[in-house]
Amino acid sequence: MAIIRRMTDDGRRTADGGRKYRPPFVVCRLPVTFAFLLLLFAFFLSACASTRPAVKIGLLAPFEGVYRQEGYDALAAMRAAIAEQNPHGIDVLPLALDTSRDVARTAQKVLADPSVAVVIGPYWAAEEGEVGLIAAGKGWLRPFAPMENGNWAGSVVTTAEAFAKNGGRELILAGLPVGWPTMKTAIATDPGAVDAGQAILWLGDAAAGADFALAVWKRLPDTPIGLYSAGAETFRKRVGAQMTGPVFLVGWIDADYPAWAENHSPNTPAAYTVYRLTADALRDLSGETITTVWQPALFILQTNGALVLSPRR
Repeated sequence: MAIIRRMTDDGRRTADGGRKYRPPFVVCRLPVTFAFLLLLFAFFLSACASTRPAVKIGLLAPFEGVYRQEGYDALAAMRAAIAEQNPHGIDVLPLALDTSRDVARTAQKVLADPSVAVVIGPYWAAEEGEVGLIAAGKGWLRPFAPMENGNWAGSVVTTAEAFAKNGGRELILAGLPVGWPTMKTAIATDPGAVDAGQAILWLGDAAAGADFALAVWKRLPDTPIGLYSAGAETFRKRVGAQMTGPVFLVGWIDADYPAWAENHSPNTPAAYTVYRLTADALRDLSGETITTVWQPALFILQTNGALVLSPRR
């Protein structure tokens, strides 16, 4: 801060007897008062800051390791939803927590934060068994099961079965995660158990699914392999040029997905699910009615990594 002090005549004069010019005021700079001014300024800034309620939306996803890009794509989708939804009267912050090492411990950590209103996760169906009852409370939204009923797994398998039957094949399941519902569909626990005329829906870890697919394609190179929800890019990179059979992915979308995909990147079905769940959570916090109608959709994985939405039959 500057102190302004009036100067008195000190009697000094020029050689001809005139007075030397001195300004009537002089500014004395004092470090202590300058610091006080900064504190005062900070106080006024804090007094003018937003007093709107602030909430966090948690995202449990992989941000390290082989699936880190999946996690960052999901976070980008969440941020886009927050920016575009712009809920009135609420400040929203994304809280991204890495699940690549210990998803159960990560789930417990997010529960300890009282400012977290909604949690989107776990990201994979394979992680649900590890989280278990930790994430059983209100406010947990699963990207792999956005339908709010117990028939999501059956809907996924039915979609894959339609694809298999269209090609004259029988669908079998493989890589079942812990807790996957019991179904009548046949299960292959070993690549050697896959027969000609079958198509596989892999429900587990995408990297392990790539190893399973490579083993199958050595004997039956035209066998279709399906993935669930996410991990298509990791799968594609792992199999490389050895991807000899068709590869499909079952993901969750709604009627707005095609238009959204044209204007957003990344635009994978997994990213869209996080985007829509975030937008719906913000609408709910603002007191609006949720109208999203989720439906499982089938995508075809191209050799260049693109996922093409297959038309409904």
